[in-house]
Amino acid sequence: MSQTRTIQRAMSRRSMLKLVGGSGLALAATACAAAAPAPPTAAPTAAPAVPTAVPAKPITTIDWWTVTSADIGSQAQQEALIAEFNKLSAKTGAMVKPTFLPDDGFSEKMTTVLGTGTGVPDVSTIVVDSWFPAASDLRDLIARDKVDINQYAKTFFDTRCRFGEKIIGLPITVGATMYFYNKAMFDAKGLKHPEWGYTMQQWLADAVKMTDRSKKIFGAAMPTRLWRGEFFAFGAKPMSDDGKTVEGYMNGPKTIKAFEFMVDLVESGAVPTKAEFDVLRTEGTGPIDLFNTGRLGFAGLNNGQFDQVDKAGVKFGLIHNPAVEGEDIFTNAWTLQLGIPAASKNRDAAWEYVKWLTSEPGQRFLMNNRNGAYTPPMPALWPDHPGKKDPRLDFFFKIIGTTRHVWEFAGKFPYFAKATRPGQDLYDGIYAGKIKRADVKSELDKLVAPMQKIVDEERAKLGLK
Repeated sequence: MSQTRTIQRAMSRRSMLKLVGGSGLALAATACAAAAPAPPTAAPTAAPAVPTAVPAKPITTIDWWTVTSADIGSQAQQEALIAEFNKLSAKTGAMVKPTFLPDDGFSEKMTTVLGTGTGVPDVSTIVVDSWFPAASDLRDLIARDKVDINQYAKTFFDTRCRFGEKIIGLPITVGATMYFYNKAMFDAKGLKHPEWGYTMQQWLADAVKMTDRSKKIFGAAMPTRLWRGEFFAFGAKPMSDDGKTVEGYMNGPKTIKAFEFMVDLVESGAVPTKAEFDVLRTEGTGPIDLFNTGRLGFAGLNNGQFDQVDKAGVKFGLIHNPAVEGEDIFTNAWTLQLGIPAASKNRDAAWEYVKWLTSEPGQRFLMNNRNGAYTPPMPALWPDHPGKKDPRLDFFFKIIGTTRHVWEFAGKFPYFAKATRPGQDLYDGIYAGKIKRADVKSELDKLVAPMQKIVDEERAKLGLK
């Protein structure tokens, strides 16, 4: 904590005696010789004004819950970021103390504390839709400090940082899933490398040709979960555009086609089974492990993983999520919303960190200290990106600038994840080979009633008509 220093001005004993002695002589002259006017005495020179020290701002320590990730870096990289902010504590009145949580435990712990309103961190990413109502609305702070939200990439900001009328966070990093493909595997089979407009059927055909199950080599992997870009690519939606109706959407013709394609993918043999996938991956991080060891022809990875794949020695190309003829190309794109839980007792200090980290200085620090693996949500900084000469970065910018984002739809409804959860059992059944193509329509019909019940209940809780 910075300290103030009091400045004192000492008067010497000699100066004091001189002042007192001069006054005494003047009084004596006045008493003994009243007729003779006393010589004028000079008024004492006024002491110079003593500057008043400005007290330093009291320092508040705030707790930031975070995880190590390809998005914002390793623990060491995040600690360097925090040290940079803490240098400003005398000005901001805030210092950050990080709590690093395991990736698989972060969401569970956040859900618990936000539900109870106790033990919440002061700052965290607000990335799960069920957390949105428990996040502080930042609009008053944004207006007070004149933060220009137009500096952020609009699609990312509008689809991720807004919750109804509220702004529940400011963005850090932008990312998108792209299909990495193993060039050597393509060349070994004499396959043409994918080009823009590459379709689902082309992807499936190429994946089958690259597969050699006897060597545990696979053309592709199943999408990691339900309702990612691969489903929206078919024009499928789990509910209506206003978020009110499930019938005709979750069991509509386009959704049926999407789920039938997943059955085709499983039955093609081009993807590892769930058991094979769990055995072959090395660290629980999914397709990147199989891709980096040369076991996958395609993997849905992201721009933050370019460096990891390079270090593995895999020569790769990029293509968008495979498309369906007549439909828009979709990508699973994201930013992380850095926000303040409404139950935080240190809102003002927390805001200082949120404001700094999402500002140009904070974003430039991250961009310049992540070996090109970090892309800020500020288009004005993109020309200065350390990886600007890498054509793969240009491809990433093309994807996020020209494709539809899944969150354009999913982000409109805070109950999206909860409402679609009943479909996960169906998807898991398809992956396990228990659901056949002919069963898809009837299985989707069964989901309509339980999903509609969730939609109605959640809309009622939120006061939506």
